[in-house]
Amino acid sequence: PDGVVIGVDGAPEAPFVATRDITGGTTAAASDITKAVTDFTSSTTPGAGGAENPVRAKQRLNVFTASSYDNLRSDISRGHGEYLVSMAMLAGVPSANFPEFQSRMQDSYSTMFDEVLPVSESTRHMVDIAWAAGYGRAR
Repeated sequence: PDGVVIGVDGAPEAPFVATRDITGGTTAAASDITKAVTDFTSSTTPGAGGAENPVRAKQRLNVFTASSYDNLRSDISRGHGEYLVSMAMLAGVPSANFPEFQSRMQDSYSTMFDEVLPVSESTRHMVDIAWAAGYGRAR
């Protein structure tokens, strides 16, 4: 056939080139996802605490909140859930204060998720409330 490159084994080479092109794109996307997951998991590792580096802890909280927005919204509406617990941990909320934190987040739902707010503003509200309950609280 005209215009078809035949590989060494007699099979057309085009599918392999296309697969290579797709795999390259998939690898880049997977790398982006893996980096976000790695940042999150390293931030939840004991001893990587934010008390020593509050700027880094707040960055991790921001990344987690933005990437888990829909799941957090669902957990906050119920007043509990694994994403809300993870947020509390990243913000440095003492575990004894989790129930109070979860209630406070649920009570703030209508202001955090006001329909006129852009997602970025809603995310900032979540981070601010969580941070104030954790590492950002007055000592």
